[in-house]
Amino acid sequence: MYKMIVLDLDGTLLNDYKEVSKENVDLIQRAYNEKGIISVIATGRPLGYANEICNLYGNCFANYIIACNGAIIKNIKNNQYIHKVAFTNDEVLSLRNIFLEENADYMMLYTDEQAITETRNGKELESSETSVSQKKSKVESIENEIINNSNLIKLLCLIGGDTVVLERIIKKINMLDGIEPSVICNYLCKTEKNTIESKYIDIVKKGCSKKNAIHILADKLGIKQEEIIVMGDGGNDISMFECAGLKIAMANAEEYLKEKADFITTSNNESGVAKAIQKFIFNGE
Repeated sequence: MYKMIVLDLDGTLLNDYKEVSKENVDLIQRAYNEKGIISVIATGRPLGYANEICNLYGNCFANYIIACNGAIIKNIKNNQYIHKVAFTNDEVLSLRNIFLEENADYMMLYTDEQAITETRNGKELESSETSVSQKKSKVESIENEIINNSNLIKLLCLIGGDTVVLERIIKKINMLDGIEPSVICNYLCKTEKNTIESKYIDIVKKGCSKKNAIHILADKLGIKQEEIIVMGDGGNDISMFECAGLKIAMANAEEYLKEKADFITTSNNESGVAKAIQKFIFNGE
């Protein structure tokens, strides 16, 4: 019997317009009300963004949030942190040096309170995110920002650019102690006026991942691996598949993730989360 459903946000629970369908909401709520199955959001996005999704769509989302690719685990019912791992200033500066050396498009530093962005080449990660709880600021130099503000808790770094540039950056980061990058991820967001696309890598402290965060949370709750369902679509979801009893990829997922999945549901634009819950929790009813 399953006890926990772990859901990625972008490309999984959220459609391309960054909305959650009524069908997804209803099935997650039903799974909780009728089966006692808790939902957990697991995202590379900052905590404020995930919190905003919970606030917009009701208390079926979520008892717990894993944010910043596992650097944070928070119980949102009692507003308590279960886990938090941060970069040192020196680590952030090393990442910024690589960002400048490779002339990547943008670097974002997520803290628990804000997203700080430094851009190059006139490019940045545009977004339709509407989080009111996550301050965003564009700065001339992330180095100056962290040196002048010693209180910043630096949880996740994101660097965006062309595939070739990101591949070089990944090789350089792999030579640093205590830090690790994700594979190259794709960001897609549609608005009424245009479609926004970007390639990027998430960078965290070594040992931080959605997988490890799920292990920590499951141990705390007394939930076994075979009692966990995970659903995802992208590179930073690969680690989740290693700690689940049932691995579900979206139809829009990267091919390498589909190859590792037990089941491929419909796309994020077709309420694939709800379809999977209907099939595996309610036997297709």
